[in-house]
Amino acid sequence: MHVCMVLRKEFPRDIRVAKEARALQAAGHEVTLICRTSAEKPARETVDGIDVWRFSEHDQSPLRRQRQTLQYLVTFVHPFWKRAIETVHESKSIDAIHVHDLPLVGTGLAVGDDRSVPVVADLHENYPEAIRQWRRMHSVEDVVTNVGLLTKYAALSIRRWKRLERNCVQRADGVLAVCEEAKAHYVTDCGADTDSVAIVGNTVDRTHFDTDAKPVAGFEDEFVISYVGKFAPHRGLEPVVEGFAAVRDRLPNSRMLIVGAPGSAEYGSRFDAFCELHGVMDAMTFTGWVDFEAVPAYMAASDVCLVPHASTPHTNTTIPHKLFQYMAMGKPVLVSDVPPLERVVGETGAGVVATADDADAMAAALLELGTDQERAAQWGENGRRAVAERYNWMHDAKTLRETYDSLS
Repeated sequence: MHVCMVLRKEFPRDIRVAKEARALQAAGHEVTLICRTSAEKPARETVDGIDVWRFSEHDQSPLRRQRQTLQYLVTFVHPFWKRAIETVHESKSIDAIHVHDLPLVGTGLAVGDDRSVPVVADLHENYPEAIRQWRRMHSVEDVVTNVGLLTKYAALSIRRWKRLERNCVQRADGVLAVCEEAKAHYVTDCGADTDSVAIVGNTVDRTHFDTDAKPVAGFEDEFVISYVGKFAPHRGLEPVVEGFAAVRDRLPNSRMLIVGAPGSAEYGSRFDAFCELHGVMDAMTFTGWVDFEAVPAYMAASDVCLVPHASTPHTNTTIPHKLFQYMAMGKPVLVSDVPPLERVVGETGAGVVATADDADAMAAALLELGTDQERAAQWGENGRRAVAERYNWMHDAKTLRETYDSLS
């Protein structure tokens, strides 16, 4: 089967896309990935056996781009990306279209209807609710002074995104969710056929993640509490900072390590001010964005790893790669009690669960992790074992292959 994957981002970068493409190839499928171009990468190349075709909307005239944007705002079918899929199909017939994330699923379905090709909607997260959270990073002034933002807010309301989500999961031949809670959302809230929704989690491909990485230098004599990834209000770091401020005197030489970048410059400034307000900036280290290959070394230098998500309809239905990466490294985790995180950590015994958005609960959890090293080490080992036995990519790749077997 020739699978056309559609990603409106740059590649390589998205690790879920790479894992899925490798799994499909290993099962004997041919994969062509269409994605956004970047200045330093060629329009066509082979990456780990994946035939990558890169396209740039900006190669067109501004007027043409504006017309296409307007058409997308009205129909949720993007003419440029529809033509990109058709170009691949005309070069070599496509047997299935695999669309990553909600914004281009309608476009994939339009091509699938025209060409009688099945479509798999790979919905990494509850996208309408993710949009709601991302918009929290923009101030009112940002929106009213930026024509592009104002247009998106006006034309792409959360209600319209939710209608698109319902339409897509009902029409797609297959839907991929990242956890049980996400599947329940697509079936119960969106009306998807339960048999069409498969759970392909954001678990670790241990053949492409260095669990034996040596710790990055500079943190040898510190108790390191780390968070990896982009951070924004819904990531729940503020209650952890507040809790950290309350227990620093009980956790000698403690440090918070943030490996990643803020979701927006404005939010980054607000978060810095929050850390200053609570008197912990001297014990904070911000790396900024780092390449994925460098991430294991930062995890290896950590004593506790965080996924303190705020409780929102978005975080209640998703689970990030970082949780399983932390566990694969044998690090005890501190997570909030949003359902997917609480379920996995509770059943595996990989760490401590604290009430979301509760600084006192975060402080108590940090103390527990920081003062009982024997138990913390056992929690880390529990997580490592759970990844080896159950929460790993070998298991999820099998589910992905079965989804494609059902399309044949």
